[in-house]
Amino acid sequence: MGALRRRLVGDNISVTANTTAPILGGRRSSASTISKLALLAIGTLVMIVAVPMLYNMPTPDLQTSSAQKQKNDVTVKKDTNDASSEYESPKRNGGEAKTNQKASEPSIAWEVVPAADHVDATVAELKPATLCTCAKCGSTSLWEELFAIVEGKSFKSMNYTGPPWIHDLLNKKLWTNIEAKRRTDWSNFKDQDSFALIRDPKERIVSAWKSKVTCDTDEEILGHRMFVPHLLKLAGPSNSMTARTDKGFPCLDLSEYLAVLSQIHGQGREGLLNSHFLPQHLGCFKDVPPSMWTVVTTISGPNALCSLKSVVSKSTNNMSNMDDGCQMIKTHNYTRSVDLSRADEVILDRITSKEYEMLGQYLNNA
Repeated sequence: MGALRRRLVGDNISVTANTTAPILGGRRSSASTISKLALLAIGTLVMIVAVPMLYNMPTPDLQTSSAQKQKNDVTVKKDTNDASSEYESPKRNGGEAKTNQKASEPSIAWEVVPAADHVDATVAELKPATLCTCAKCGSTSLWEELFAIVEGKSFKSMNYTGPPWIHDLLNKKLWTNIEAKRRTDWSNFKDQDSFALIRDPKERIVSAWKSKVTCDTDEEILGHRMFVPHLLKLAGPSNSMTARTDKGFPCLDLSEYLAVLSQIHGQGREGLLNSHFLPQHLGCFKDVPPSMWTVVTTISGPNALCSLKSVVSKSTNNMSNMDDGCQMIKTHNYTRSVDLSRADEVILDRITSKEYEMLGQYLNNA
């Protein structure tokens, strides 16, 4: 103990040897050391509190109740979702889109109004309306019938062999008597008549296979290199199926095609499908259920054409007339049948169940 004390004293003398007042110098040194330690402690405390705040990390708060912390967490999450929803497409869950009266992405439905800068007898007879159909539901037939109604002539009389296509309702060269835009604001939907063209879900899925991704052809079609990779990518990395390429282009046999769709639906990714494969309850009826539409019919409906005329035209039609004059003309007519295995039928039942649940009564009526 004595040796230790002597060492400390010697050290003090060594430190203060150059001062004129060794005792006062020792006191000042001790005070300075205490001050430095106090500043260091304060700085450390500031860092502990301030740094987590800068990085938005939760800090220990002994005075904040757990309920208040939970409220703060909810507020942060809500703000994050609100900010991202301005730029991201609405997420679809269980067949319902999380949108309000003004959707953040355009619907596939068209809002059609008489052209303001082109006034003639035909335009005077037109009225605002909302029109919608899905790919592979008879869309070409619908737009050709609409063209004849609003333009007063057939589309075939235009003798187009390329663009503009009949589906392009924004083309002013083609559609001169109407102005069209994709509907995003549904607040005035009930103020206009509306028309939706639908199709039996199972027939539509098989039709999409025939016209876009089938291997049952020796010639490449437009959809092969576009839709086959898209479907396989949506199925995800766990998908063990690959496209056939023995014909010089990627394609899918019917059973493989249905199995890919089954995987996509099973992962809840059906809302990301191309419009040719997109379920109908996520298309025309994503924002407004079919019960709110003026007319919901198939292309084979006996009054489909007369119903369309009544929706877009001010003139009245006798809707009880069920004759050929009220039926639409089918532009594409695939009659080739396909053979389905029991496994294929099970998949079709599963991936179309929500569509039949929503549209069953309208399919039966048609």
